[in-house]
Order: sequence, then structure tokens, then C-alpha cells
Amino acid sequence: MANHRAADKAPEEIRFLLNRRGLTFADVDRKYGLTIGTARNAPRYPHLNGELAIAECLGMSPREIWPSRYDPSTGERLKPQPGSHYTDRPKFRQQRQRKVA
Repeated sequence: MANHRAADKAPEEIRFLLNRRGLTFADVDRKYGLTIGTARNAPRYPHLNGELAIAECLGMSPREIWPSRYDPSTGERLKPQPGSHYTDRPKFRQQRQRKVA
């Protein structure tokens, strides 16, 4: 499943899309009554309420933003989420070191 995460929108892209609408992750938390940091963490780690709030603010479905978190055949959210969704993506420096090695 880890390779399917490449189809997910990057956290930076989600932040950019929110900023174009004049919103921040903190604004999303406040608007939907989420715990502080929920919207900020939802792009990296599965969190249903955070995903739904971000998707609604962007006018998209969560499945469009994070296709790896949904079953491709049924469209339903995966339960439980694969373990690979709870690990950080490699940082730029780590990616460069892998290419050199």
C-alpha cells in the first residue's frame, strides 16, 4: 500500500489549496470544532474528521485527496488503515541520500 500513497495529495499541496481559499489548518480546526492540530496532521496520518473537514473546505471528496485511504473497488474508507499510512514519508535529505548510495 505504501506505493499507492504517491497518488495522495502532498501535505504541502493541501496547505497551498487551503491558503488559496484564505484558510489555514488552524482555521479548519476552529470552523469544525476539531482538536488543535487535527487538520494539520490529517494529510500525513489518517483521521476521519480531519479529512472530512479539509475536503469540505476544498470542495472535494476525501477520496479525491487521499485515494490510498479508500478501497478502489467499493469507494469505502479502509478499516483499519494500512500500517504504512502511519509512518512519515522520507524527508528530502533522506531521498537524496538514497539516490547517491
